[in-house]
Amino acid sequence: MTAPPLPVEPRGRTKLWVVFWLYGVLASHVFFSAIIYSYREASTAVVGLMLGGLLLYTAWIMHTIWVNALNVRNEFWGYLARWLTVAWALNAIMVALFLLLGHMGKIILPISI
Repeated sequence: MTAPPLPVEPRGRTKLWVVFWLYGVLASHVFFSAIIYSYREASTAVVGLMLGGLLLYTAWIMHTIWVNALNVRNEFWGYLARWLTVAWALNAIMVALFLLLGHMGKIILPISI
């Protein structure tokens, strides 16, 4: 009796450097910069929507990097990209939460945005 085959990990078709640096780093920073730029002028509802959008984008990019991570010659970089993206996602959740609470006046932000 043979063991059942291991599930095949889904693999995307985009190169890791494109997904990580362009879709992940560059686009996330542009999105976050737009939020910070409009933070003082926007209503709490709009800030909440923008931060929610950032978190949805972060979830999408985390999935996208995960499935495209092994599209490299050296798989070390793929695994590193995965775990850096997990760390980024956890950071994005915490930053979004504290920015929203700060905008609502529930906490005092350590810097003036």
